[in-house]
Amino acid sequence: MSKAAPRYAKALLDVLSASGELERSLPVLRGLAELPENVTSLLGDPTVPAEKRAQALRTALGSPSVDSVLGRLVSLLSSRRRLGEISSIASCLLELRESRSGLAHGVVRSRLPLSSAQVQSLERTLSTASSKVSLSQETDSSVLGGFKVHLGSTVLDATANNQLNQARRALLSA
Repeated sequence: MSKAAPRYAKALLDVLSASGELERSLPVLRGLAELPENVTSLLGDPTVPAEKRAQALRTALGSPSVDSVLGRLVSLLSSRRRLGEISSIASCLLELRESRSGLAHGVVRSRLPLSSAQVQSLERTLSTASSKVSLSQETDSSVLGGFKVHLGSTVLDATANNQLNQARRALLSA
């Protein structure tokens, strides 16, 4: 992710909020945030004419009008040669929106699926007075036991793998 993506995301969030288009634009932004790497690299490919890349993105977005916020965003990114960063910008915008609303989404990975009571207990433990945590689950066969929580840029590792590695490092350093 470039250093510019968070700046564009903040500006876009402010404009969408002020114009009242944020809620209507969220499905499109979620789709942009999940663009495959090969698509974003094509959008940033300088060998393809910028107008052709911009038109392809406009078509994928459902042909927003040139005066709409998303239409102006595509024009701006095209003129600044940053169309390939659209996915990073959308991801940053969604994270920023969540942090402003006090909601944080995370993923808990474990060898076996956790019960809903266990997930709710983790959510309550990780939630603070100013933010609420919502966790989704994934199974990971590389985890021997325990769980690992990814919450934004924070990773909480309570896996047996991690505990074994810590014990090994302690023994080696002694």
